[in-house]
Amino acid sequence: MNKSFLTSLIIWIIFLCIVTAGCVTTSDVTGTETPGTLDPIFGTWTGETTNAGYTEYYTMVFNEDGTGKVTVKSMGTELPSAFTWTKSSSLNYNLFFSVAASGFSQQNTLVMNSDEKTFSVIGIEFTKS
Repeated sequence: MNKSFLTSLIIWIIFLCIVTAGCVTTSDVTGTETPGTLDPIFGTWTGETTNAGYTEYYTMVFNEDGTGKVTVKSMGTELPSAFTWTKSSSLNYNLFFSVAASGFSQQNTLVMNSDEKTFSVIGIEFTKS
């Protein structure tokens, strides 16, 4: 190969890199439509309900890796349970507890409201903290 051909080839490769640099977006890499947008379920949610005259307070934490933790505080006692979750449609999620507060495995469906600020599961409404 002669020196001028090699120089032209290198210049051409650099030119192609510069021209195509803006063609790859974050959505091409992550699969999301809006770069930096996380699923609205991620984070900490709180709810409460009354059971046998006592108020029970719930805290649910959803992690990006599909794991989570719910803590129920009732009569001064905290009962934590770990779970995994999957998204089944745009506003629906499946929660899987290997051992729930009842002592048995359990599966629940979570339905998020269209405003993505509240959801309900097992009849309890949660809001994002």
